[in-house]
Amino acid sequence: MKKMRYILLIFIPVFAGIFPAMGNTYYFSSINGNDGYSIVEAQQQLTPWRSLGKLNQVFAQLRPGDSVLFKRGEIFYGSLVATRSGTAGSPIVFAAYGKGDDPVISGFQRLAGWKSIGGSIWQAACPGCGPRVNMVVIHDRVQPMGRYPHDGYLKIVSHTAHTSITGDNLSGGPDWTGADLVMRKNRFILDRSIIVSQQGNTLSYKGGTGYSPTDKFGYFIQNDIKTLNRDGDWYYDPGAHVMNMYFSGSPQPEVMAASFDTLVNISGKAYLVFSGLDFSGSNDNGFFLSGAAHITISFCRIFFSGLDAIYSVQSADLTIDHVIIDHSNDDGINLTGSGGSRVTNCTIRNSGTLPGMGRGENSYIGIRLDGGNNTVQYNTIDTTGYSGIFFFHSNANIIKNNTVDYFCFMEDDGGGIYTWSGDIDSTVRRDAGIVTGNIILHGIASAAGTDSTQMPIAIGIYLDENSSGMEVSDNTAAYCTNGVFLQDAHEVTVKGNTFYGNDVQIALRHALGKGTLRNNEITGNKAVAVKSGQFVLVLSSGVTSGVDGHLAAFANIHDNQYSTAAGGALYKTVIRQNNQNMNDKGTLSDWQSKYGTDAHSVQAAPAAAVRLEYNSTEKEKQVDLNGVYKDLSGLVFKGQLQLAPYHSVVLTPQ
Repeated sequence: MKKMRYILLIFIPVFAGIFPAMGNTYYFSSINGNDGYSIVEAQQQLTPWRSLGKLNQVFAQLRPGDSVLFKRGEIFYGSLVATRSGTAGSPIVFAAYGKGDDPVISGFQRLAGWKSIGGSIWQAACPGCGPRVNMVVIHDRVQPMGRYPHDGYLKIVSHTAHTSITGDNLSGGPDWTGADLVMRKNRFILDRSIIVSQQGNTLSYKGGTGYSPTDKFGYFIQNDIKTLNRDGDWYYDPGAHVMNMYFSGSPQPEVMAASFDTLVNISGKAYLVFSGLDFSGSNDNGFFLSGAAHITISFCRIFFSGLDAIYSVQSADLTIDHVIIDHSNDDGINLTGSGGSRVTNCTIRNSGTLPGMGRGENSYIGIRLDGGNNTVQYNTIDTTGYSGIFFFHSNANIIKNNTVDYFCFMEDDGGGIYTWSGDIDSTVRRDAGIVTGNIILHGIASAAGTDSTQMPIAIGIYLDENSSGMEVSDNTAAYCTNGVFLQDAHEVTVKGNTFYGNDVQIALRHALGKGTLRNNEITGNKAVAVKSGQFVLVLSSGVTSGVDGHLAAFANIHDNQYSTAAGGALYKTVIRQNNQNMNDKGTLSDWQSKYGTDAHSVQAAPAAAVRLEYNSTEKEKQVDLNGVYKDLSGLVFKGQLQLAPYHSVVLTPQ
């Protein structure tokens, strides 16, 4: 990969089809450069400039078609601030030259000169650090802040609006005024506020989201020196610009703290290209874009972002391609109010894995979209605290051929792919887009910090309130709480999908009196419950408008292929009647006769063993079989089968 990237980048400025207009090329070397060289001398590799400070100083002198090249194998400390635009035919390009590893734009400061202050706590000056630090690593491993309790949550006994909570195990202990209060306010909110006063077990706080806490849910305290009690725990004192860390022995070498909030800041600029560069160590965002357009970030890596690797506000026509993102404390990619953008071929890992380090609402996400006409394709989103791909308030988005694995393990009521149209009129159709050909695996759900009475929710594809005008087709969702879930959604077509081994394969719920769950079509799907207690279909209504025959009106369900575990019920209904929940469950024939729906659907005989194979690549995959197998359609495979890209098959041995 390194060799391929080197060959590509060395020719980036000269490919006529990509960058047709040639300008000047400016070289930077953090080892051999000198900021005293003239603008003419800096156009020679032997006399490069040295620093990002110099680049920011001369940025306004760059012209469309110019290239800025950083020397490979070197690290450039600081932040880049764009003050000039390119043009459609002549973007300004930021890339690399020379041999070796990709150059690194780094916001990290190495901490040294540690002094013991007793109790296994050590201090080091961090003069470059600002009013806060949100990213610390030791040997490239992210370190969480110290917290109390160190594991798990304390319980919220009672609360007053969103101004104070009364907890447990606080009276007689330390005074936590000035520390951070992190609350699991509900299933999908981990909020971060500042404690302004403490009276016994009651903490008054400010900041955070407008959501009120939930009694019996959890909280913990961080960002205070009194929480340090395990190796690697840290607390930054902004007044003294001092880092405090707990080490049972001598301090570890290679302790790095982010001292720059943003590594690349682009406001109101357009036609800039970043390619073949690494970005590491920001307190907020690797890239921050505001009112920008036609920005390309390709073949880059963005590591250790205190909030988002890429955060864009009111920007358009962005291209984010072949970018590797790892360890973002909040979102991997956050495009807010950004339309017409393309996120393709990216790998996004470890987003929002530390509770209390993100923003609060709509956080801890792999790819977050708030805008229309975006394309998200051929990405891999792995290990995400909340939802893998999250899009809302949007129209005409294409979510296609992505793989989402292991999500909703820190907060839930989310999905591998989640959408919500917001508080719009329930009868208004909004063509939110297409979700097709995705592979979604392992929705975990998180009970930590909840009262554990609510059902965990980590859904493969989650169409929340008033999602409408959508097509959900040819996806695979496995090992989640639900394969697909329509809650007060309308004019949605769910076709040709495979749902396998979820607690519920297909779920529909009428939740709100103002909500509309109508005019949906569910057809041509394969839904397989593999364990006892799993269901193929669950339909429920929490309002009286959903009782009795209305359940059949939620969707036109037909021509599907089902399978259940031996002795398992195929469907379950829960309806609200006379202020009570009325439950029903049964076989496919029961479902068809009682509710007059699901014509021409069939149920395969239960098998002693069942097998899911999927292909999450762009190439055809050969699957080797140790015998003869049959799929749900009756096709027989012996020895091997060829599986198309982003497709799956359910097999039973013969």
